[in-house]
Amino acid sequence: MPRRIFGRAHSRAPLHYRTRLIVSLLIAILLMTVSLARADENTPPIPEAMPLIDEGDQDILNILLIGAATNNPANPGLTDSLLVVSINRTASTVSLVSIPRDLYTYLPGFGMYKINTAYFYGENNAVEGGGIGLLKATIRYNLGLNIDFYARINFTGFGQLIDELGGIAITVDCTIRDWKLISPELDKQLAENYEMYTLRPGLRYLDGELALWYVRSRKTSSDLDRGRRQQDVLRAIWRKIKQEGLLQNLPRLWDDVQEIVQTDLTLADMLGLLPLANQTDTSDLRYFLFRQRHEVINDYSDAGQAVLIPQHDAVHELMQNVVLPPPSARGAVQRPRVAVINASEIPGMAAVAADRLELEGFETTVLEEPASYRQYNHIIDYTGATKGNPIDRIQHLLRVTAEGVEITPDANRDYDYRVYIGWMYQYWSCTRDVIQPPADDATPTPEPTPP
Repeated sequence: MPRRIFGRAHSRAPLHYRTRLIVSLLIAILLMTVSLARADENTPPIPEAMPLIDEGDQDILNILLIGAATNNPANPGLTDSLLVVSINRTASTVSLVSIPRDLYTYLPGFGMYKINTAYFYGENNAVEGGGIGLLKATIRYNLGLNIDFYARINFTGFGQLIDELGGIAITVDCTIRDWKLISPELDKQLAENYEMYTLRPGLRYLDGELALWYVRSRKTSSDLDRGRRQQDVLRAIWRKIKQEGLLQNLPRLWDDVQEIVQTDLTLADMLGLLPLANQTDTSDLRYFLFRQRHEVINDYSDAGQAVLIPQHDAVHELMQNVVLPPPSARGAVQRPRVAVINASEIPGMAAVAADRLELEGFETTVLEEPASYRQYNHIIDYTGATKGNPIDRIQHLLRVTAEGVEITPDANRDYDYRVYIGWMYQYWSCTRDVIQPPADDATPTPEPTPP
């Protein structure tokens, strides 16, 4: 007769069978718990939204410049170049900040992805506002910046813009080496159509094809350095526009601009910016970049992609400085004046040094005057100042030792410093995170024809 327990018939089962059943149930529960935990671990945490940058009582306008990695009108492509031009119309200052394409960000409504995918996801998923709507929302959420306008250009349009300007002159301070298509009409899919191309320090002239190669190269540098080179090319474009007086012809050229640039800026908007644009030279621009182990750190996404993880507080501080300069930077500040003379017998090296100093806030002039050959850089300090003297910054940027500094106070000076660039500077000009070839490398640099 079966034994009844709590009113139910109960047949005796072997103890080992019941034990196995209980153990199996416990293992199943444990595995389910672990699976859920792993699912949670594999779901990237969504960071808190960045507080909006404080614009104070200033009249701020933020314009997003986008370089699209595509030549296909039907393909929105990835946004390989993202650069914000922040215009402070109250203080009459203009700042540029490059946003790394590999920045790991929260795309509202989608999840954690590289920021260069935001435009693509917005277009392909027909979100409200399209690709630019999602990209603006992504920048607002992760960087605290409100984007007022945008301008987008693809590979074809970028090259066309450079060529229509007649090419650009750019100073190269770090040797860049990467594979390059031998000729633009060749098939990009065939490996034999490429050659290793080297661009060495000096004053270089770039056409549209070479400019695109220069701003996209990452073989010997990084995503962060690419942002710096994109700023350099933009600076060269601005110089050419100013030299050619194209701003005055903007109304006549506007239709041509719209054929290669997609933008929500109107001609009226552009004309409203002309007064500030006319008085702004490249030396007046403030340049900002994300820095490794400061605003970003290297890591990998759950999908195994190399990404840059933003550091919340440092990014907020950077963006605040971009949009709203500290009070001391808003007034007219006398910048140290530096005259640069080429004594290296290498064409263009004085321009390389002058541009490097200009980026650091110096007012530079390249003097075309005869100079005896020098092997090393040499600085003459006419200020004789003992306090607040930026001579150490000049020494650091140009790799000049104490023996290379001459102090000659002159109250009637035209320049605060005179710098002679020596032959060895070609090997010391690179102070960036770029892999440089050996000093004895003899690979020639092809020289594009000057415009």
